[in-house]
Order: sequence, then structure tokens, then C-alpha cells
Amino acid sequence: MATINSERNFICANWSQYDQKCAREGKFACKNCLLVLYCGSDCQRGHWESHRSDCRKNPLLKPDWRPRWEVEHRVPTFIGGPRYQAYNHQRKYPWGNVPAFDLVNLASNEGVHYSKGLDLLFAASGDIRNVIKTVVSLPDTFRSPIRIYMNDRDGDVVGRNAIILLLALVEDDDVVATENIIHLWYSVFIPQSLQDVLKGKIHELVRDICTKIEGKSPSAVLGKTWTFGSRSLRLVLTKKQWFDLLSSLEPPAGLTFERAREIRRNVTLADQRLDFRERKYFAQSPGLRASSQKFREDGVLLPFGTPRASFTVPNPTIFRDTNSWPMKDDADPLYGWKMSEIYGSSSGAATNDIYGKLVVLLRDTLKHFHRRLNAADISFHLTNVNAEDLYNYVQPATFDRIEVSNISDAGYLGMPQTIAFIGRMLKEPEDNPHATLVALFLNAVDELYDDNEKLKALQSEMKQVWSYMTPSPPTGPYDAKVIIGDIATQQVRDVNTHFDRYMKRHNFAKIVELFEMEFKKQHTIIDPWPHGLKKKPHQKGAKEEFLMLLSSGLSGCERYMEWRYKR
Repeated sequence: MATINSERNFICANWSQYDQKCAREGKFACKNCLLVLYCGSDCQRGHWESHRSDCRKNPLLKPDWRPRWEVEHRVPTFIGGPRYQAYNHQRKYPWGNVPAFDLVNLASNEGVHYSKGLDLLFAASGDIRNVIKTVVSLPDTFRSPIRIYMNDRDGDVVGRNAIILLLALVEDDDVVATENIIHLWYSVFIPQSLQDVLKGKIHELVRDICTKIEGKSPSAVLGKTWTFGSRSLRLVLTKKQWFDLLSSLEPPAGLTFERAREIRRNVTLADQRLDFRERKYFAQSPGLRASSQKFREDGVLLPFGTPRASFTVPNPTIFRDTNSWPMKDDADPLYGWKMSEIYGSSSGAATNDIYGKLVVLLRDTLKHFHRRLNAADISFHLTNVNAEDLYNYVQPATFDRIEVSNISDAGYLGMPQTIAFIGRMLKEPEDNPHATLVALFLNAVDELYDDNEKLKALQSEMKQVWSYMTPSPPTGPYDAKVIIGDIATQQVRDVNTHFDRYMKRHNFAKIVELFEMEFKKQHTIIDPWPHGLKKKPHQKGAKEEFLMLLSSGLSGCERYMEWRYKR
């Protein structure tokens, strides 16, 4: 069987996994869709019958495409139309839902010549993207020890993070490690070669632990440290969690490719979610919506024109049983990375291939991460406990940076509890005056912005929206552009005023008084509103920035806060 060197960024699309036609580099894009690449006109003609349905016959690529609720003159289901049905799905987030950021940012804090070690805590880590972003953002000259603690209450998330790190640590070849990590992390189906690694090297490491604790009680806790030269990975789990990790290294018994694909498509392509999908698509460019639809269909993260025929093994870290898909229907790898960085990555002449751009960005990032690991004095410590209990697992360690994700939202731990349980693990100013805890609020503005608030601000906000978008006469009562304009009002919202009210409602001043901590007025790690609009309507690039935010999974209302001990 012929194999693809899938590490090559740009491959001619005239390829069949089992009947090789062309293995040359793709230099020229299909001019109609700008999604696939060919080495020349002969291959493009030879591939046309296969490509036609993705190209000229694909309605999503038409600039004048409209959602079906509008074409059919009916009430869309997200407003409660007649076809509305309750929709149930699990809510796991193995891909994250906000872009990765660098938790350290030495240049704006300790300085690029800082020579002491770094102790970092990701207290509710979710996937590993912030860890990877932080490590690759350190100056190349940084050679001091790095200790990274990662915790999450979801055992599957912790298990996936451990496997990703092991894939990086046991493999010397950065190209092989990068491809394995990308597909273990983001692809719903993986090639047999990756499954062989999971059942080989990784399975052997985990099985040894499970054999030793066979006779222990299910709640017995065991820590294991694997050492790879100057690098190490310590994993602390209960017996049950260790065996769950072992079982995640191969697909559930009886789960075939066909059945796994059906399970996922029943969620990602559910009929009752059609209007929700198309509402999202209408805010996207033709190339992005065609690419998004393809990922919903096949779930493999590759450039658009790269063949998927070898990706036939259900990803065992995602499919944990034979009956369910664990994510929301709109879960998307794009959400975990900045759209500006994705669009800034080259997909060659296939400029509409957004997922291809993401693949390039991930390859560059993960190669850098792998090379940093090989040269670093770095240790990883992973736990699977509630954030409230984390102190008991990491003491006496204290940290230069702590990231808590959005457990600081009022619907989770809330800011007072977060400071009480996790803030005490931050280093004192005499140990590191730049030590910072970073909290994220995803729901704060929405909590304050009820229907009455929206009604008062609607006229003003819509006026601002139309200064970024070109208005047009509505086609009917449920005109798609009007609906998207209404959604876009969150992008122009007076978020500072609403967040000030949120802080008063939740008595942040009392937090400062009780815990001897304060929030920074000038951030030094991440912008308070990193995803909000930066350009005014009259400025160059403002419309492009507005439309990029509108097509992303973000609202612009995501608020970060940086906390430190009082000076």
C-alpha cells in the first residue's frame, strides 16, 4: 500500500490512498474554490469527477448562498419554529473553546534574560493548548528548569493530555511526533500507524502501572513518574482512573469505523440543528463554510485536498463507548487558536483552505514544542481532582503563574472561591513580584445583559453594527443578515461598563480586602478583552476584523483578569 508523507504541507489533490495517481507537490489551486491544490492541469482534469461535488456543485461556495429557513419562508428553529426539537448532547471540551495564550510573557514581566526556574499551574487546564503555547513562547535563550502542573476534573481530558505528552516524549522524530499529536488531539479517526503507537509504547507504560495496582481498591491513589533524560512526566490517579486511561488506548470493542461515523454525524449533522448550522455558516466566508461542513462530515484535520482513506480507526480517546459522541455539535479545532494566526499561516495557493492553514500552524507550533522539550529541563505533573482539592496534591509547591480558565465564572467556583482555594498557591511578592493568577470570565457580561438591557441598547448597538456591515433591504421577517446583525451586537457592546457592574454585584472589593490580593489595572500577560474589536469602523482593516470575529466561535465579551498579592 502506498503511503502519504502527510507532513508535507501542500500535496497534489489527485491522490488515491490505495491507487496512487500523483505524489507531487501541489502548487496551483482550483480557481473556482481555492480549496485544493494540483501539480498541474493534467491532474486537475483527472481529479475533476471526484472534486466536482466539493466545488461547483457545492451550494455553500456560492457568494449568494442563503440559509434554508429563509429560502423556505419559515420560522428558523432557533427562534422556536415548528420543527424545533429538544437537542441532547454531552458537553465535553477536548478541543477548548477560546484561543491559546502564553501564560508567562517574560518580556513584559520578569524580562527575557530571567534566569530562575518557572513554576506554572494550570488549575483547570482543559486541553493542552495553553501549555504548548506557553512553552513555545519562552525565549530560545531560556534554559532554566520549568515545572508545569496541570489539573482538570474531567478524567478523559487529563488522560488525553498525558497521552499527548507521552507521544512527544517517547518519539525522537519531530515530524512523526507532530503528526501523531495533531491527529490524536483533533482527528475523530486516526490512521492505523498511530493506533499501533498507542497499543505499543504508550500501552506498555500504562499497563505496567495497572498490573502493579491490580489488587488495590478502586479509590486508591497512585503516582507514577516517567523520566526521559532531563524531562519527566508525573501522573497521579486513582486505580479506576488508571484503568480508564488504559482503556482509552484502543477503541471500544465492536465499534467500527462506519458505526463511529454514524454516531458522530447524528450529532454534527443532526436535522434538528440545521438552522443553527446555517446561521453559523451565513456569518462565514464561502470557503470557511464549505470547509466547516467537510469537517462536520469526516472529522479528520487535514488540508482539504489530502486523502482521508487511511483514517479509519475511531479515535479511542474520544469515542469512550459505542453509543455516544461526547462533544457539542459545533465543537471545532479552530476555536482553540487565534483566527488571525490561522489566517496568517500559508496554505499555498489554496487560500480558502482554513483547516489546511490550521494544520500548518499546528505543525509549526508542535515541532517547536517538541524541539524545546528535547532541550529543556522540564517536568510535568498531572492530576485529576476538583480544583477545590488541588492544594492538597501540589503543596508545598507555589507558582509564578496560575491559570484557572473560567472556573472563576459565578456559575462555577466564582472569583472568591477561586482566590480562596487556588490563589494561596501563588508565590509571594518577595519570591517573585511578577507572580500572577489569570482568571477568565466567559459569562459575566451575559449575566448582566438581560432582555431589558438589550432593549435599551438595541438601537445604538445595531447602528454600530451597520457601520461595519453593509445593510440591505430585508428579504422577509427572518432575513438572515438581520439575524446575524443582531448576533453581532455583542461585538460592539459596552463591555467595560457591564463588567464594572459585574464586579460590584459580586463584591470584588471584598475579595481584595479578605485575601490581600488585588487585580491588576494594567495587564502584563494577556489583554483584558483579547478578542474584542480593536479598530473603529473608519479604520483600515476594521471590516475584515469585524467579519473575522463574527465568523469565529467568540463574542468579544470574553474577559481576563490578572490577580497578584497586594504590593
